[in-house]
Amino acid sequence: MNRKKYSLDDYNKKEPFDDSCIKFFIIYEGADREPNYFEAFKDKFLEEKKAYIHHILEKTSLVKGNMPKNLIDRARDFIKNPPKSLKFTPSEEDKFRFVIDVDKHPKNQIEDLKKYSDTLLDSNLFISNFSFEIWLWFHLDEQEKITAKKPKEIKTQLGRKQNELKFAAFPHDYMSKELIEKAIERAEKADLDKDNYFPVVKSTKVYILIQELLKYSILNEDVISPETL
Repeated sequence: MNRKKYSLDDYNKKEPFDDSCIKFFIIYEGADREPNYFEAFKDKFLEEKKAYIHHILEKTSLVKGNMPKNLIDRARDFIKNPPKSLKFTPSEEDKFRFVIDVDKHPKNQIEDLKKYSDTLLDSNLFISNFSFEIWLWFHLDEQEKITAKKPKEIKTQLGRKQNELKFAAFPHDYMSKELIEKAIERAEKADLDKDNYFPVVKSTKVYILIQELLKYSILNEDVISPETL
């Protein structure tokens, strides 16, 4: 099993060499856990000739801070001043995907981020309520088992669950067809207001992004049924 620990040097090393490759630019609130998860997902499942994920991170940006307003500025700066190392020029027509938590962010900032996302040609916002750990929890157990009432508490509860299941290496232990399939099923069931971009408590919209990425996966439709594509 791949137990590699991702570092800053691992992000964005592989770039598409052909315009037919679909480019996903993902802007995260989280500094480590979220990009590590999606980097492992890219390595494990994505077909490089079909789709490519470029991580837009605070640690590689001049725009500091992880409030929703900072993610707007980070995306704007990336489009206007892309890294010189890129072998392609990003544009507003590419796929921009924002991944954030509810946490204690002011609701108006989340609304502003949604409005900004909607101004881009191909963009979407995926929120977890409380936090990204809700999405990770769905890999392991049912929503009804979540006793946490705060973001800090779900992190503690998830840690206990990982220890119980003897999960030794994040994010690689999450990278299985069976766990991802189950996480999607649980997240979709928990998403009681599917028409609203803002998730109900103890749920997440991240499963929708995973479903989208799986269209370019070596797993294809084996992971999720055709009805959910």
